[in-house]
Amino acid sequence: MSTASMLHTSISSNIRHISRSALHGSGRAGMMRCISSDLGSIMRRILLSACLVVLAGTSIVRAQECDRSDDSQQMMNICAGEDYQAADAKLNAAYQDLISSDDANGKRLLQVAQRAWITFRDAECAHSTAASVGGSIHAMEVSQCLTRLTNDRINQLAASANCSEGDASCASPNEGSDEVQ
Repeated sequence: MSTASMLHTSISSNIRHISRSALHGSGRAGMMRCISSDLGSIMRRILLSACLVVLAGTSIVRAQECDRSDDSQQMMNICAGEDYQAADAKLNAAYQDLISSDDANGKRLLQVAQRAWITFRDAECAHSTAASVGGSIHAMEVSQCLTRLTNDRINQLAASANCSEGDASCASPNEGSDEVQ
């Protein structure tokens, strides 16, 4: 049974219940007493129905977990999304570890830097994946870009966490690399 039909059935049942109860009252006053006394019961039924709809939708979403042996585009999109979610969780942990060790000024500066980095990351991924917008591969490309840049940021934060105060040589996690920073 679809989500919409489950909700429709529940609401129809509640309306029939009100109508039957109103018939046992005396005219309009009886109907109003019946409706007001049954309102709590009806609201509980509607709430329960809504909860069931949400749970049904959740089980459908959970059914689409990453299966790396499935090479369909939809599954590759799902797996790339899960990879990004895992990287984002690691980034949040690294950020929390670093921000908890900073003084008030350091926290403020790190928050400003992190917000600016998130803006950069999102804009960079939008730019670098613009050619695939509208295509089935776009979601995977965006997730892969977000994952790559997020992992780079995790390395930056980890390097920063291991720096001694005043040690300018440890400002870049890729020191000694030939890459342009």
